[in-house]
Amino acid sequence: MPTVLIVEDDDAIRNNIIRLLKLEGFEIVSAENGQAGLEQALRHKPDVVISDVSMPLMDGFQLLEAIRADRFLASTSVMLLTALDDRASMRRGMTSGADDYLAKPFTRVELLDALQGLLKKKERIDETVESAVKAREDHLRRAFTQSLGGATVADKFGLEAPLGAVPDTVMAATVLFSDIRNFTSLAERLDSAEVAELLTQYFERVCEPVLKNGGRHLKFIGDGLMAVFADTLSGGSPLPAARRSVSAALGMALATHEFRAWLHERFGHRGLPPFAIGVGMHSGEVTICRLGTIHNKETTPIGDTVNVAARLESSSKELGWTVVASSAVLEGAGDGIQTGGMTSLNARGKDGFVDVAEIIGLVTNIEDMRHGMATLTERAQDVRDAVRVNSEITARAVKGALQSKLSAFKDHQFSQGDEPLRLKGYRLTRKIGTGGMTEVFLAVRESDSLPVVLKVLDASGKAVSEHLSRFIQEYTLLSRIDHPHVIRIYDQGFTDDHAYIAMEYFETGDLRAEITKGMSGPRVIEIITQVAQALEAIHQMGVIHRDLKPENIMQRADGSVALADFGIAKSMLQQENMAFTQTRHGDVVGTPYYLSPEQAAGGAITPVSDLYSLGVMMFEMLAGARPYKAETLESLLAQHISAPTPLLPAPHEALQPIVERLMCKKPAERYPSAQALLDDLQAISR
Repeated sequence: MPTVLIVEDDDAIRNNIIRLLKLEGFEIVSAENGQAGLEQALRHKPDVVISDVSMPLMDGFQLLEAIRADRFLASTSVMLLTALDDRASMRRGMTSGADDYLAKPFTRVELLDALQGLLKKKERIDETVESAVKAREDHLRRAFTQSLGGATVADKFGLEAPLGAVPDTVMAATVLFSDIRNFTSLAERLDSAEVAELLTQYFERVCEPVLKNGGRHLKFIGDGLMAVFADTLSGGSPLPAARRSVSAALGMALATHEFRAWLHERFGHRGLPPFAIGVGMHSGEVTICRLGTIHNKETTPIGDTVNVAARLESSSKELGWTVVASSAVLEGAGDGIQTGGMTSLNARGKDGFVDVAEIIGLVTNIEDMRHGMATLTERAQDVRDAVRVNSEITARAVKGALQSKLSAFKDHQFSQGDEPLRLKGYRLTRKIGTGGMTEVFLAVRESDSLPVVLKVLDASGKAVSEHLSRFIQEYTLLSRIDHPHVIRIYDQGFTDDHAYIAMEYFETGDLRAEITKGMSGPRVIEIITQVAQALEAIHQMGVIHRDLKPENIMQRADGSVALADFGIAKSMLQQENMAFTQTRHGDVVGTPYYLSPEQAAGGAITPVSDLYSLGVMMFEMLAGARPYKAETLESLLAQHISAPTPLLPAPHEALQPIVERLMCKKPAERYPSAQALLDDLQAISR
């Protein structure tokens, strides 16, 4: 069965999804935040990742970006979950490279349908890609055969392959890996057709020395190339595979040098970064797996030797070397190998640490010339066609991944070199969050050094009017509320490329830490009073918060609190926003601990829905634990709908009637308003 990675910081939601998918037979791996999720993804290589968006340490968008940037995880299907229900969040997920998006609350059926859809899509893509790759490599093999004057690789080097299917072959060989350094930085300045043209010209040049030195089992891997040089040759005195691979690697370096002249002539005016390649080589045992039918055989080299060669190539950049070869290659290559630096690398696998050297030259002799180290003088049209097809495929993939990356980082367009990020009177110090199509930064107002939080929307792209309108509406909503216990809004503004809101910064953080330490009765009443005052103010303005919880109650240095995070707040004047999506009881997945019964059941949302959530918070502050606990989300929501309110600890039993009225299951039986709650609290305090 497919493996699914669940990344969700809410224990109840994560456990419920795990239980649900395990019952369907999926293999499950889980993590509580994006950072741990990335580690699990790298370790387990899941088929699908289902990730929440809002998480500590690394949010869902950052996790998605890291997955797309990793060469081994880039094609993994990713589904994003979020409590935000606006289309801006959905678009942010899609432009960041998500395969699907599911807004909370959602049903069990919706989750399973979305997951099955991703798996079927992946299966179709894998079949298509496998077919295309096989066709491309078969075409390339025929082209290489023709380019060698009609002689097959098997005929030339005595590695005949029987006409029928054969068992896997194990051989002593040298594996060569090459790659273009910083290819995405180069590709971002070209369009897809230009990237394809560049790769076509490049591969034509670098394949020549590989072919003439007997490289076979060629594989194009993105903008990289792998080749195997076998140790068995027919007739005369065979040249060692390691020596031929060194010759090929140096030939590739020379071809790249010549290629730079073409690159300068073609794109010199585009300011491209310097073009360079890295090559890694290792010698040892290689297993050739034969795939396909008798009429369509395919081969794939595997084993530790292949893995180590790939690791050496990836290390070439950090070492600053063009060609990196293991000590096994040096031992097998014979005399005349010129080396530069030497070191040891952790190549993983059974080889562990590997001694490596920088190859800077090769002194050839008459035997080298006799056995194939001659210049390949003619290129068949089929070779060019095969390379062109590979280039076009790679270009599309690279540009797709690049666009996702650029979309994820477009908020940093106002940076200028090493200068601090500035935005119209504010100096940005660090990024602290992501929400919808916006980024959130900690900043300093330059006029008076006041710390603020900046919420920034990129307003430079096409079709931005919808997002900009929503952004302005949020500011309008917040700016109408002037209350000491509601987050302060200082400013809204625009630059040529951005819209921003400057709001209050809370250095002390939210209420969660204080609840964890334990709170006295008087302190609880003080906090509940202030939050109730805030709710009365926003309800009078026609606003329902809808997401009341300790994480949205921010603390100031003087001990007072303020209601924050109006990301899903709605105006009561907009009737279409008065209710959540209708769902069957037990099928809802959402933030469960502070959810009112009507929210859990998919009913209409009113101001007293906020009061129920306040009652849950009050119970937790007094008891040190949430009122309802359950092993599954379904059971937890059922308790919100029908379970009686638990009893408070004995020292706080005088507050039991207030908590029970706040948490009444029927909205009509709760306090009719926040002011009515304030009246009761004031009476108790006398």
